[in-house]
Amino acid sequence: MTNQQIIEQMYQDFASQNISAVLSIFSKDIVWIRPGAPFIPFSGTFKGMEEVMKMFQLQNENLKMKSFVPGKITTNENMVVVIGHDEAEVISTGKSYAADWVQAYTFQDGKVIQAEIFMDTKLIADAFIQ
Repeated sequence: MTNQQIIEQMYQDFASQNISAVLSIFSKDIVWIRPGAPFIPFSGTFKGMEEVMKMFQLQNENLKMKSFVPGKITTNENMVVVIGHDEAEVISTGKSYAADWVQAYTFQDGKVIQAEIFMDTKLIADAFIQ
């Protein structure tokens, strides 16, 4: 499987909530970078599988995903970049947001060693404020 096919399958697994399959593509030393306000529980830099699993758990506990749509996917050497869009409701406030995003995955030896997320973090932060 190519790196792009691995990422395409990961999104299918994410959509079907098969988190163990999602996690299987990550190196045990994965670094997940998701900027955002410090009061957003799933923003920050997460190092290693345990922290990334916790980040997914925090995201799931705090957001009700309304839609998550990966769009254009491009590959360059050891990186796969995806442009997409999602809509979610923050459970604690009932506020929703809709945001475009870019997710960049860096591969080494067939595993993702780094994931970096780019999106409108202010838009998300505003949805977390009571």
